[in-house]
Amino acid sequence: MAEVDYNTLVQASQLLFDHSQAFNDQKAVALDLVTSGMRSSNIQIITACTKIWVDLQNDQFFWTMTDQVILLCKQNQTKFLALKVLEEQIKTKWNLIREESRLGLKGFILKQLLHFGAKDQHDSIEESLLNQINMIIIQILKHEWKTTWVSFIPEICELSKTDQNLCENNLKLLRLLSQEIFDYSKNQLTTNQIVELKSNLHKEFQLIFELCFFLVQTFVEKQNIKVTLIKQTLETLYTYLSWIPFGFIFMTQLCEILIQLFDNNHFRNLSIRCLTEIVILKLDSDQQKMIIQQQKIGIIFEKILIKLRQVFPCDFGFLGERQRLRITSNTQLQYFDDFCAILTQFFTGILSQHLDWLENVSKTNPNVIQLVDYSLQYLIGFSQLPLEQNYKVCAEFWFDFTKRLLEQPSQLPKGNQIILNLYSNEMNPPSLQNNSYPRILVELRKIVVSKMAKPQEVLISIDETGQPIKEELQNTENNALYDLLKDLLINLAKLNWTSTKEIITQKLDKQVNQHYCILKRINNGVLVIY
Repeated sequence: MAEVDYNTLVQASQLLFDHSQAFNDQKAVALDLVTSGMRSSNIQIITACTKIWVDLQNDQFFWTMTDQVILLCKQNQTKFLALKVLEEQIKTKWNLIREESRLGLKGFILKQLLHFGAKDQHDSIEESLLNQINMIIIQILKHEWKTTWVSFIPEICELSKTDQNLCENNLKLLRLLSQEIFDYSKNQLTTNQIVELKSNLHKEFQLIFELCFFLVQTFVEKQNIKVTLIKQTLETLYTYLSWIPFGFIFMTQLCEILIQLFDNNHFRNLSIRCLTEIVILKLDSDQQKMIIQQQKIGIIFEKILIKLRQVFPCDFGFLGERQRLRITSNTQLQYFDDFCAILTQFFTGILSQHLDWLENVSKTNPNVIQLVDYSLQYLIGFSQLPLEQNYKVCAEFWFDFTKRLLEQPSQLPKGNQIILNLYSNEMNPPSLQNNSYPRILVELRKIVVSKMAKPQEVLISIDETGQPIKEELQNTENNALYDLLKDLLINLAKLNWTSTKEIITQKLDKQVNQHYCILKRINNGVLVIY
């Protein structure tokens, strides 16, 4: 790239801010020159070019000429920066320009959406351009949806049926719409605007659901849809699942299709994320709907466990598998970590939300005892993994789980008795409290003792008078985890002090074993007890 001359840059700046003439080819060359200067090796040139772009962003006319910038400029980076300027200005100044100008800009942006959205592949800058176009449409929609663009969702859904590539981007656009309205709009829109947009989205959601459902159902039946399109469909569904009406989830075959998609490696993680969002929904207050909801959740729980056990049995040895992948394949290791994290969310979600109901059902259906036991075994396996955030999720679940058991002491075996058999007899019918929980808690104690976080660190130093002083080293995340694990260990000790004492004693005994307790192992945090 030829170095940009400073004098030429000054001339380009003067031309760009000359509002006596429209944006033309000469101005397009000047703007591309400014963009090129931002990649210069000369700090003075970079600073000057950056200032020009900042001034253009604040210029009252430049953003209204974005269509001409896109058409006439050669550099995609210039087009991207112009689109960024347009997005920022639309947020506050959209209603200040004439209606015909608004319609012209909107029509032009839609043409660009069709142009870039229909392409099969994009380079990185084209992908950025398309994402920026999507964001501009969202910003326009916030102003126009209730007035001149009430047909937006019907149009975008109908358009999606014409081309798979376009459909993929349109689904991304619909996902952004939900995120903008429900997650990111608090500081940008008034309360009334947010209420209106949410109301619009609720009314039009059936069309979005029908499009997503058609795509996943067609893929399951015919396999003739692009993998990337189905991934985008699941991402979009996931965004909407937390608030869509009851019937779309529990009165259709959506759950069954998501369970089927679990069999495909491409969609396993995304399908579990969607199913997790479904199982953590609060039970409906209507009794009939609640029964339907519980039946679906029961099906999800059972089917996923059956499928999961075919891939990874409960006693698979997740820690050993992760150590193997760490040596052999970074890509597979990342997939494995993500998979375990998503499954952690699934099991902690369903057990946190529905354990009371599952325990009730288990009294008449012993199969449920086995299902809950399997899920707890999986969580024990995930708790062993050296994944800090995942371990925190597990620890929070285990704390709530043990606290719940402490509030129901009559259900646990008396005298710290641990009943290990899972077979029924007249004297001792199987139950989660007698057969599963005590055994799981023994394994949990070993993990918590072995992976206990460090307490708050203290540094002793000498001040200028020669007196020793104590300085506490702040590590907020570690301190929070330490407090959580300390409370969890207290709960575990209350539930069975004998078992807890034995495990801690074993740990302490190993500390005096010179073969086992060496400095390197201590510093690496690998002093496990089993």
